[in-house]
Amino acid sequence: MITRNPAGAKKPVTIETVTADSYRQAKDRLRDAIARLGEEGRFRLPSEAELSTALGVSRATIRSALQSLQKEGRIRRLHGQGTFINRHAIGIGANLAEASPFIDLLEQAGYRPGVRTLDQRVVALDQELAASLELPVGDRALRIERVFEANGEPAVHSVDYVPANLLGDHPEERDPRRSTFEFVEVGAGLSVCYSVAEVRPVLPPRPVVTALDVKRSHPVLRLRHTHIRANELPVAVTVVHVNDDYLRFSVIRTYLDQ
Repeated sequence: MITRNPAGAKKPVTIETVTADSYRQAKDRLRDAIARLGEEGRFRLPSEAELSTALGVSRATIRSALQSLQKEGRIRRLHGQGTFINRHAIGIGANLAEASPFIDLLEQAGYRPGVRTLDQRVVALDQELAASLELPVGDRALRIERVFEANGEPAVHSVDYVPANLLGDHPEERDPRRSTFEFVEVGAGLSVCYSVAEVRPVLPPRPVVTALDVKRSHPVLRLRHTHIRANELPVAVTVVHVNDDYLRFSVIRTYLDQ
């Protein structure tokens, strides 16, 4: 059972929500600026102070957004020289190493994004999932099934499994949020430090055929993520099937800057 807000009801605004929104907006605007500057053949970004003034956010927010873009391989930060655009990364598809929600990746790909929660319930873990989450077989987890849409068409099918013992009472009634990372941070009060992913092309299983409206013979990309928290214990597993008619991935490897 999924509990939704009454029509017209507003969610409470918190400092954490405002900070997260400012960070996302700053990063999106920086990403747009990188694309525009790259097209013009200009590869050096303004200073943090100049960016802070131009975007109307704090230097701390700018610094966090730049660090994230650096991790994604979009920019390089050279000590004593400045911040530079990686020109070979301009115009690539979604970076497989990015932690961005699929709704953001679809928007960056030029689509009008949307997300639907198909199912949200507590289930018993089978042997494979229990092993990934380092829990006994049969332990409970919240299963969240979503479809991410591109211009109203199903593009990505995603299923998250989060241990129910991290979520308190009635986990099936929690807001599913936009992504696994947001749900874990808000629902369990934990941060994902890193994720380990298995990537392979597969023929879609029958539930995915229905959810993505594809033929059984249409290959899709399967991403199976295990998300790890600070104490090195798993906090969630995500199984994703992507229709690459809508979203394709690249990989950018980054090395130490000078």
